[in-house]
Amino acid sequence: PFGQADPLFQNDIGFYVFGLPFFEFLRGWGLTLLVLGGIGTAIIYGLEAAPQLGRQLNEAAQPDRRDSLSFNFSLDARARAHLSVLGALFLLVVAVGYWLSRFDLLYSMRSVAYGAGYTDVNAKLPSLNILTVVAVLMAALLLINIRRRTWRLLLGAVGVWLAAWVVVGGIYPAFVQQFVVKPSEFDKERPYIINNIEATRKAFGLDKFKDREVPAVDTITPVQIADNRSTVNNIRLWDYRPILATYAQLQEIRPYYTFRHVDIDRYTIDGQERQVMLSGRELTPDGLQEQIRTWQNQRLTYTHGYGAVVSPVNEIEGEGLPKLLVKNIPPQTDVPSLKITQPEIYFGEQTDNYVFVNSGTQEFDYPLVEGNQYADYKGRGGVTIDNFFTKLLFALRFGDGNVMLSEYITPQTRVLFHREIQDAVQTLAPFLKYDHDPYLVIADGKLYWLQDAYAVSDRYPYSSPYGGFNYIRNSVKVAIDAYNGTVVYYVIDKSDPIVQAYRNIFPQLFKDISEMPAALRAHIRYPEDLMNIQAQMYATFHMTDPQVFYQKEDLWKVPFGTQNQNSVPLEAYYVNMSLPGESNEQFMLILPFTPASKSNMIAWMAAKSDGEDYGKVEVIRYPKQQLVYGPQQIEARIDQDTLISQQLTLWSQSGSTVIRGNLLVIPIGNSVLYVEPLFLQATGTSNFPELKRVIVATGSNVGIGSDLNEALDVAFKLAPGQVVGGAGQGPGVNPTPAAGVTPQPTTPGGSTGSPADLTRSAQSHYSRAQTALKAGDWATYGREIDAMKADLDGLAAALGIETPPAAPTP
Repeated sequence: PFGQADPLFQNDIGFYVFGLPFFEFLRGWGLTLLVLGGIGTAIIYGLEAAPQLGRQLNEAAQPDRRDSLSFNFSLDARARAHLSVLGALFLLVVAVGYWLSRFDLLYSMRSVAYGAGYTDVNAKLPSLNILTVVAVLMAALLLINIRRRTWRLLLGAVGVWLAAWVVVGGIYPAFVQQFVVKPSEFDKERPYIINNIEATRKAFGLDKFKDREVPAVDTITPVQIADNRSTVNNIRLWDYRPILATYAQLQEIRPYYTFRHVDIDRYTIDGQERQVMLSGRELTPDGLQEQIRTWQNQRLTYTHGYGAVVSPVNEIEGEGLPKLLVKNIPPQTDVPSLKITQPEIYFGEQTDNYVFVNSGTQEFDYPLVEGNQYADYKGRGGVTIDNFFTKLLFALRFGDGNVMLSEYITPQTRVLFHREIQDAVQTLAPFLKYDHDPYLVIADGKLYWLQDAYAVSDRYPYSSPYGGFNYIRNSVKVAIDAYNGTVVYYVIDKSDPIVQAYRNIFPQLFKDISEMPAALRAHIRYPEDLMNIQAQMYATFHMTDPQVFYQKEDLWKVPFGTQNQNSVPLEAYYVNMSLPGESNEQFMLILPFTPASKSNMIAWMAAKSDGEDYGKVEVIRYPKQQLVYGPQQIEARIDQDTLISQQLTLWSQSGSTVIRGNLLVIPIGNSVLYVEPLFLQATGTSNFPELKRVIVATGSNVGIGSDLNEALDVAFKLAPGQVVGGAGQGPGVNPTPAAGVTPQPTTPGGSTGSPADLTRSAQSHYSRAQTALKAGDWATYGREIDAMKADLDGLAAALGIETPPAAPTP
């Protein structure tokens, strides 16, 4: 039971989700059986009567009998009685169908809102009741006909049924809809609109959202940036699309390795929670050179991927490359929480082939400078091929005769199949719906995949459907061991009646979320698919006033952004931040909203992922009478900025491609900061995107720089080198930089810092000087050159290089 009743029949929702579909299945099965049985019975009796019919036809063919012939063909009494019983049973099943159809009115689309409306309740429902009674009476007449044995009752019953079906079931409801409902539609439909709103909000979990309005502050200030420095330091500059290509060029290392997806998660690094991007290095047999793409290599030797690559979401090294926290083979890292002690990936996102391990040949583990490293599988995944019949069955299963013929397959050999994550979970529990993107997690030195699973139904009364279902809960978190392939289903939402039913059916399949290891539980996150579904539904069903809902005067939409010169819907994205009025920073998934017919931002949604707050969703609204720029408006302002436009045009003409990353809308207090990274990719197959610029926009200003701090300086019109301060510091003060923040000099008199920091700072000032030069801003150009010289002098001092005396001024 759901513990909730539908508003029309007062049945528990569980009746519609579990009971009604079963009863409709029985009705359909019975109806099919009776129809086929009736046809078969009629054919048999017809064949028995065929000789009589044949004789009469023969007599009719004789010329001397034509005038006196009386054609008299009829089924005998036994046949009429038998068919009457079958007809009565058929009509009783039809009556049951009409009775059950009353409940299907709760899924009607006749009204302005989903579910039973005025016409359904006041015309269609009485019609179905009448049709039910008519079908029962018809069945009774057919049973009476067993004794009367006349066709008149049969034909009369059918006639009454057809008349009731046409008049009561069709004409009357159409009349009520046209002449009663339409002239005063809202007044008639109001209570049913309320039913639709309440049911949809419950079915999609929207009723648990916390909705509040905050005053909108048009322009963000440097002080707000300083007070929220931790949030700013965790802004994701790397877009998952271009960084995937960069990972491929930097870390695939061999053609048979590949990175499928880039996942975003958080780990404790140097005592602070930091956002990182992570991707597993999987093995694809298609990458093997053709001359070594043998059956033995593909099935016995090259069996698994190896390790992962991890980088912060906001750090840059060298000429716009990501800073790698985990890299190379075997995996190398200085971060304890990212250390990988079991790097083999036997089960992954694209391991869709079957392999044999513990065979008579060693498995390729990873390449060395000279030669290769080999290893044997020591896990418990797969099935042991320990006898002839098992080997035969797998040969038939795969359609592969080599399984029988290969001398390397021994009684100790294990076959690993269903190795692709989505295939594995769908095979084990096909009754659940799965998120499109499993993500890789490093926990206690091992690699795991976490997969979100949903309990869904299309039978929740009055709830508007989305994508074929009208009820969804993220009830289950699935953990898959990348080495062993062990799959564990953890129930995270015990209140979901659907997963409770599945758990009662399969008690050994599901475990409680409290049994999930702490190292894994620290990485569960609010799923993107669920957020996107809820956002689409909330865009309409945030309107709880029936009149506002009816008029659709406050519809929202998910805004669009620019991606590779195309306008695409903005995607939900993960951030580390605190909500307005809260001091506790958390890992959240956020997504903004704009009015359906406007481009300004009206609200944003945030779903928490940490600890006891997991699953809590808040919607922050802005007053309708105040303007807060939306993503499309910011994109337009970026395009209209002359300096940015010149830079994009210059890059595009030099044999390179400019890639605009996902525009991020970062709430800072009651204000909003917009950040968009720019990537530059040279033409050619071996080149990869580099993060070259960062664009920052506030309510009134747009700035571009080689890093986030420089872009903030430009946006706030600060003097060059005046990084927006840390917590408690005002603008113009050079704070101790947080992790990933490039230090900047305060005066041109000589800078201090590590050689790497001074080098990056000098590069930054040089870049700004070139931008000022192209704009004809000679004052800024001079200041940037002086600041760059200060960095170079500091670098020389740090390296013990004597600086030559300055040339005399002419």
